[in-house]
Amino acid sequence: MKRFNRNIIFFGVDGQRILRESVVAVVGCGGLGHHVIQQLAYLGVKKIIAIDDEVLSLTNKNRYVLAYDDDPITGFHKVDLIKRSVYMIDPSIEVETVHASLRSAKAIVALKQADVIFGCLDDDGPRFILNEFALAYDKELFDLASDTDNEGMLIYGGRMVYVRPDEPGCLVCMDVLNMNVVTKFLSSENGRRDREDLYGVDKTQLEEGGPSVVSLNGIIASLAVMEYMLQATGIRKAKKKLEYRGNMGIVAVKNEINIDDCHYCKNVRGVADATNLERYL
Repeated sequence: MKRFNRNIIFFGVDGQRILRESVVAVVGCGGLGHHVIQQLAYLGVKKIIAIDDEVLSLTNKNRYVLAYDDDPITGFHKVDLIKRSVYMIDPSIEVETVHASLRSAKAIVALKQADVIFGCLDDDGPRFILNEFALAYDKELFDLASDTDNEGMLIYGGRMVYVRPDEPGCLVCMDVLNMNVVTKFLSSENGRRDREDLYGVDKTQLEEGGPSVVSLNGIIASLAVMEYMLQATGIRKAKKKLEYRGNMGIVAVKNEINIDDCHYCKNVRGVADATNLERYL
């Protein structure tokens, strides 16, 4: 425990023990997910479950903090990169890699092990599924997103939303998701939106994706990991929503959520296997 002495000064021996016993899943091992996983490893969690179905590409290297210049960009699974990097930070941390999309039985089985889930996804479709999973199986969910507009990049920032099993409030009733996008995702053959819908930039201007920079991802990830750490170690309850407005240089806090009648909070929460997530697979 000596390596965690500076952690312990902040949140105590019991707090470090709680982290050391925690199993955390990260769904989406991209720019946001890399920052989250790196920080979880330095906090000293027990196990990280990394879920992503993609491979490393050249343009990922501007923001993937666990990737190196000489990492191969043909066939190198992002989750394998994660496993290597976490081992280099702390070899005592167990890493389970799932090279599959969220819409797979393999991913759902792996997620059931987790105490806490970080959703670092680009699309509201998978976010909707992950929200339903977290509610059904009483999992804590930190949902992250970074964003830019399509008018000269004058608006940029991101947000973190916390869904907890013992309080009302989910990604649907907190009005985080675009339900038109969710419907399109669930009904489409490959479950992906056009890239201009995803990033807010005309697809003729894109190569492999929209604008994304390491510092913006780092801010959003750090906000989320900080709230997780404070919640887990008992310093205070995590905030329900933090919104970083980069163009203004501020973080807006929303903690009181007034929910009148949410179908998902009322009817999905705690039902476990009865929610039948297999219908999405």
